[in-house]
Amino acid sequence: MRPFFALILLLLCLPTYAQESLVPAKIAAEIKPLAHKTVIFVFDVTQSTRHGGVFAQERAATATLLRSGCSPGDRVILLKFGTGYSAVFDKTLANFSDIDPLIDQIPAAPEPGHGTNIRWPHHEALKLITRDALCPAVVVLLTDSFNDRPDLADPNYAKYLTYYTLKGLTIYPESSENSDYVRELKKLTRKGCLHQYGVGVGIAPDGRPIERLPVGPGQGDTAVGTTTEVPTVLAPAGAATYTSFLPWLLGLLAFSLAIAALWYFLSRRPLPLRLRLGDRGLPRDFRVAPGSQLALGGAPGTTPGSTEIFPLAGLAVPAAIIHNTHGGLILAPAPPQAGSPNLFHNGLPLQQPVPLRIGDELRVSFPAAETEPGREHRLRVEDPHGPVF
Repeated sequence: MRPFFALILLLLCLPTYAQESLVPAKIAAEIKPLAHKTVIFVFDVTQSTRHGGVFAQERAATATLLRSGCSPGDRVILLKFGTGYSAVFDKTLANFSDIDPLIDQIPAAPEPGHGTNIRWPHHEALKLITRDALCPAVVVLLTDSFNDRPDLADPNYAKYLTYYTLKGLTIYPESSENSDYVRELKKLTRKGCLHQYGVGVGIAPDGRPIERLPVGPGQGDTAVGTTTEVPTVLAPAGAATYTSFLPWLLGLLAFSLAIAALWYFLSRRPLPLRLRLGDRGLPRDFRVAPGSQLALGGAPGTTPGSTEIFPLAGLAVPAAIIHNTHGGLILAPAPPQAGSPNLFHNGLPLQQPVPLRIGDELRVSFPAAETEPGREHRLRVEDPHGPVF
């Protein structure tokens, strides 16, 4: 029965899984044809993004959109936000070599503080589009969608109340800022110049991000003042009634069996992987089966077990290993040896295993020595189902 349950549940879940895992690649494919566009990233650096790998997903999505969705002549801007906001970069790309230095400037970790206000930087992005007459313009909101009210002592608390009320996320204040926010959204949408996308958050028909109040641990910075607003309903006292839980138990058992069958099926399948070395090299496709591994660098015989090799010049032993673990690809640093290179994953030092996703970049860097200059290998993870350029 296991294959039957796995097949049924896989057919139901696969479209959603593919949509979630390929969202940045799909966005990049849609915005790539827009010539001389401006792309504004509104990037959440609040503490709630520490949970569930959200912050790493924001960084990887931004890197994917810069590499695969932008071209020379495009202007790219990144605004990071918590209760306030600031610009990280604002640059017009002269050539593709301008992209990697910008990726290195993507925020590396969530920043201290308590509270979230995504509407303010979103509004500022819209005003920038109007002020500079930018058309076409793309706004990408990257967040976990949880709105956490700032502390009363926060210097940006008064600004928060110009975009939000204490009555809920869909009851708007009567302020000049909120009124102008609504006008900008309507005007730019009507002109057809504005293209909006959300990573980790939906976009409402009126153009606002679809935010949520934090209702549990890890949702929002704290739960002060922003716990669930669903009222507690107390049933009146009365005679006890008997309810059979057998249908619920049987349904739960069937659902558990289906989940177990799906997990078993997914954990046994090989996973496709496409790697490109540098900007000019042709990509190479692999299928990483459970129990096997792909070594980055090295030569046959330098790693135990079933290992395939992606050779890298100057590396006699592997620098990193890619595993298929429980239906997902994991990138892990190889055991350090004398003369081992420095490893960076999306601009951060690779010190422990991390999930490997489309759009990720791995840099293998050899520091300069007395007799040899420094050199570097750059590998990118590309969509294995996409076209080969």
